[in-house]
Amino acid sequence: MQRAADTFVTTVPRGVRSIFSPDYFSFHFQSMVAHSSDGLSATAPVTGGDVLVDARVSIEEKPPRSLDSTQQSTEEERVQLPTVDAFRRAIPPHCFERDLTRSLRYLVQDFAALAFLYFALPVFEYFGLVGYLAWNVLMGVFGFALFVVGHDCLHGSFSDNQVLNDIIGHIAFSPLFSPYFPWQKSHKLHHAFTNHIDKDHGHVWIQDKDYEKMPTWKKLFNPMPFSGWLKWFPVYTLFGFCDGSHFWPYSSLFVRDSERVQCVISATCCVACAYVALAIAGSYSNWFWYYWVPLSFFGCMLVIVTYLQHADEVAEVYEADEWSFVRGQTQTIDRFYGFGLDETMHHITDGHVAHHFFNKIPHYHLIEATEGVKKVLEPLFETQYGYKYQVNYDFFVRFLWFNIKLDYLVHKTKGILQFRTTLEEKAKAK
Repeated sequence: MQRAADTFVTTVPRGVRSIFSPDYFSFHFQSMVAHSSDGLSATAPVTGGDVLVDARVSIEEKPPRSLDSTQQSTEEERVQLPTVDAFRRAIPPHCFERDLTRSLRYLVQDFAALAFLYFALPVFEYFGLVGYLAWNVLMGVFGFALFVVGHDCLHGSFSDNQVLNDIIGHIAFSPLFSPYFPWQKSHKLHHAFTNHIDKDHGHVWIQDKDYEKMPTWKKLFNPMPFSGWLKWFPVYTLFGFCDGSHFWPYSSLFVRDSERVQCVISATCCVACAYVALAIAGSYSNWFWYYWVPLSFFGCMLVIVTYLQHADEVAEVYEADEWSFVRGQTQTIDRFYGFGLDETMHHITDGHVAHHFFNKIPHYHLIEATEGVKKVLEPLFETQYGYKYQVNYDFFVRFLWFNIKLDYLVHKTKGILQFRTTLEEKAKAK
């Protein structure tokens, strides 16, 4: 039975809570399915002001709205999207189980890999600049792998104890100069509103009207190859483009004093780790070349992976009237990088669709869970909402090319947007 979720606003108590209280940090953006006699509903509360703003969507997804008669698509008019519960039933129950011992093993494994790379640095440097470059690439890959473990923590999929998750999350994130609590908030907003033109976080959806007003330097920055090394830090996390600074407690990202305290805690942890690295390095020069440069390679890998998970020629972005939770998640793309990278980076590359539907699934169950997602989406294979998977051994070149080609969005129909170049190529092909 189809029914929309009832709108509600729940006032948050103003009393001071413990900073490490499990119920405080469990934001529960993952849909919480409640069974009732007349159907199902899903909740996804999003923090905002002094209230929890309801971001619930109907579990029984309705078909996309009728389009303008001059731009109607029979496929989009008639398609019936699966429900969140349909996806849940298709995934084996054990995929939702968290194993603390196994999670800790991956944490230790990634730290050990990074330690080994530092130990092996003289061998890499024997080959000069080429060796140093190769070392940085590997540091970026394994640094991102460690980030994925911390990413499990903020979603609550590392262990059943959220206090432990938050502690481990800081242990994983802080050496990477990545503020845990602030990114926990912005990233969960991304999950709650994936491919929503206004509410998605972490992904800059630029429309034609915005692009026209952008200064020339902004238009030129994005396509430049070196921009990938700067987009995570300082552009996104420090300068706050486009969601607000993750290091400054009074940025637009934070609306409560408790969130500002969290920001200070996470930022302090990052600065402390950077200081320890400086003390070990013994000089600013060594610190820059052997801590900060490899961090920039980690940031580049993070930007590449997260960008390609959502940016593609076929992807659609939706305005409020057309967006729904399931519809937004179906635009996510699984990509196989090859060369052992997918396994090393804990399958966040080729298991990302399943992760977006259920972010409580630990990374080590994502591939198995993906098989269930594929079965549910199989009837929609030839539609805009089918399972999207690509083999991309050329992922770095593809990232660079998409940054040039996919410049801004235009309206495909009322409430639905695609990249300008995609629609232009479709028009030429007719």
